[in-house]
Amino acid sequence: MPIHQFLQLMPARRQNDTRITGKIPFRILAVLTIALACLQPPTLGQKRQKLEKGYREWLEHDVTYIITKDEKDAFLRLTTNEAREKFIEDFWEIRNPNPGSPSNSYKDEIYQRIAFADARFGIGSGMEGWRTDRGRAYITLGPPQQKQVFRNSANLYPIEIWFYGGANPALPPFFYVMFYQREGSGDYHFYSPYTDGPDKLATGVEAINSRTAALKMIRDTAGPEVARVSLSLLPDEPVDESTGIVSLESDVLLNSIKNLANLPVNRDEILRRRTLKETVSSRILLEGRNLDIVTFPARDSRGLTRLDYALRLHNPKDLSMTAESDGRYTYAIEVRVAVLGRDNQLIFTQEKKLTDSVTKARFDALKDKVFGYEGTLPLPPGKYRLDFQFTDWSQKAAYHTTRQVEIPALPKDGLVVPGVLPFLSAEPADPGLADLMPFTVGGVQFTPLADKDPVLGPRTNLQVMVQVWAPAKDPRQNLGKKLEVQYAFGRPAAAGSAKEIKEEVGTDQFDAAGSLATGKRLPLDQANGNYILTVSVNSPDTKQGSFGILNFKILDTPPAPEPWDVVEPGIAQDAEKGILDQQRGLCYWALGQLDEARLWFRRALQLDHSNEIARARLVDAYYAKKDYAAVVSLYSDAGVTENTDSETLLRIATSLVKNGRTSQAISVIEKAVASRPEEGPLYLALAQYYSEIGSTEKAAELTQKAKSLAAPSRD
Repeated sequence: MPIHQFLQLMPARRQNDTRITGKIPFRILAVLTIALACLQPPTLGQKRQKLEKGYREWLEHDVTYIITKDEKDAFLRLTTNEAREKFIEDFWEIRNPNPGSPSNSYKDEIYQRIAFADARFGIGSGMEGWRTDRGRAYITLGPPQQKQVFRNSANLYPIEIWFYGGANPALPPFFYVMFYQREGSGDYHFYSPYTDGPDKLATGVEAINSRTAALKMIRDTAGPEVARVSLSLLPDEPVDESTGIVSLESDVLLNSIKNLANLPVNRDEILRRRTLKETVSSRILLEGRNLDIVTFPARDSRGLTRLDYALRLHNPKDLSMTAESDGRYTYAIEVRVAVLGRDNQLIFTQEKKLTDSVTKARFDALKDKVFGYEGTLPLPPGKYRLDFQFTDWSQKAAYHTTRQVEIPALPKDGLVVPGVLPFLSAEPADPGLADLMPFTVGGVQFTPLADKDPVLGPRTNLQVMVQVWAPAKDPRQNLGKKLEVQYAFGRPAAAGSAKEIKEEVGTDQFDAAGSLATGKRLPLDQANGNYILTVSVNSPDTKQGSFGILNFKILDTPPAPEPWDVVEPGIAQDAEKGILDQQRGLCYWALGQLDEARLWFRRALQLDHSNEIARARLVDAYYAKKDYAAVVSLYSDAGVTENTDSETLLRIATSLVKNGRTSQAISVIEKAVASRPEEGPLYLALAQYYSEIGSTEKAAELTQKAKSLAAPSRD
């Protein structure tokens, strides 16, 4: 019997066995009872207490699909209801999108999903809806972005296809989940292209054990896309509809969905949040509290765009400085920036920690200044949402705020002014770091004002800088040409308040990539009020131009404290290790510009062969194009590590087989199995490869191992 048929029958057989327990002879039942008793874990120290009904339901019903194994073990070790209540409170709080807020949208969403699953998926299943496969997927992943239902299609058992995009960082960017009614009745079950196959979806007798005939039925009845999904749940995986042969990657996906809470990405994030929750005693403050943000899109000498940002605390005492026994003063901070794209899907997270100490003299000079942190994000043109979290570890407090930003598209012709930067001071930049340091443009490093809408006193000066973007040209083409720059500011709807300053800038100041920086010091002798500054740049030759806008206020108030800024640590090291290239590639990937993404991932992997994110994305990109030779070349250049994910390993192994290197494919998967012995799809892959080289006995052994892992748990 083929393995996919055997595995499909196993749940039904087990269910039938449980129905005749009363008929098992007493001797056999006694042996089974003793055997089961032997399987119980030994008691270490104090025995676990029996959970009261409410706590047992919370563990086995409310959070059964979202709690990590470590959390479950920790909960079961608790000995008092008071400790359990505190655990449950912390469990939800560390998952709260707005920590410290009295409302918790994540918790509310989970209970809504459970209620929906019970209402929709229990009917006809013989069990509560949350226990069904559809209920499990709905509670774990949320509602699908798209859903197709085929319940009365000729020649097909009832099926549902759910589509997800950006469901979880640990899962592929886009994937399907298919459910089907086995034999046309009962509950809907997860469908696996490998272990089930298209012939399990078709009702016609000619489709029995014939995937190609089943594919034709599916294609004729439901369309080519459904036929394709029956071969792979991954939209970017190449499939061969002429043979119906499929890979094991869909099984890896299904395993990941069923064990989503314990995947390393999710487990590590929960651990990070729990550590933060236990360490930071103060509430995480919401938008607009104690934290100012300044952002500025910039372009380096290579023509690459980025976003520079500055975080500033409001008051000098907002940063805690700890007096040490040696007379120095120490601070410890962490800045975490999550970059999100369309539909608020996470693209990448940048996290930096900084601990430093200053002398008593330096402390006295800084104690009346506000603390600031300057950083940079390698963002290509596009729209993003940034989620900032600033943590003061000495004070055990964290501050949180968000920003919507847009990096303008680079011009094919004409000019772009991406923003207006108000600044306090400027100084020459280190030439070796000029392309990496935040707020460094045209070889000059600027110290930005504390707020994107600054407040200035009367009879002071407003200093602003703009960077002009243009297409890259031979610098000789710019000789003798000029740009007209106009600074116009005034109070809205206040007649006669406008003031204009015009000047010309030579286009020979453009660098080879097409960027030019210019600025002005504007004297403020106007009345108090709200003002708008418009900086317009026009080319008399091409009649093309652009402009940027800045809002500011003039108020007769005491001047704001001066800032003292620290710069993001490790920028140069991140560039050397390819982290910035990887992050830029992830942005292009999220924007759907896969060819650009591939170039940046390749650069990142060349700089660091242990970069698993870059490796996985590159393999995905090549594999989707059926460029198996490129996958093999990538493997030859960069290899794999023990942290390479199973899906990537299977794609590499498949590519090796397609290039006639089956023995090397076996070596890749055997090394992986040694470090992840519970992953059944890897054993099935090995069985397939050994079968291809004629080792039928070894293949049978591995197939049996995969069967044992695929069997449903008795828990």
